[in-house]
Amino acid sequence: MMSTNKSLLLAALMSALLLHLCSKSEASNFDCCLGYREQALHPKMIVNYTEQRANEACDINAIIFHTRRKLNVCADPKKKWVKHVLRILSFRAKKM
Repeated sequence: MMSTNKSLLLAALMSALLLHLCSKSEASNFDCCLGYREQALHPKMIVNYTEQRANEACDINAIIFHTRRKLNVCADPKKKWVKHVLRILSFRAKKM
């Protein structure tokens, strides 16, 4: 009986961890952003970005930042930090 309780607790903890790791602010190559990351990303972490448009296949406009760690992070294109990072990325591209 005690073993069953431990198994259920372990399963619940694993489920909570997976929900935490699968944040709405992360996007894959196959789906849309459903929400935005609120915390700013440091520009050094970002290697590229793509734009998601609400008038296409997805429901919201978003900037999807592609990080050095191969993560895709959804950001609100109206936020000041997002515009700042886009300017830095544009400047980097012009220097190349």
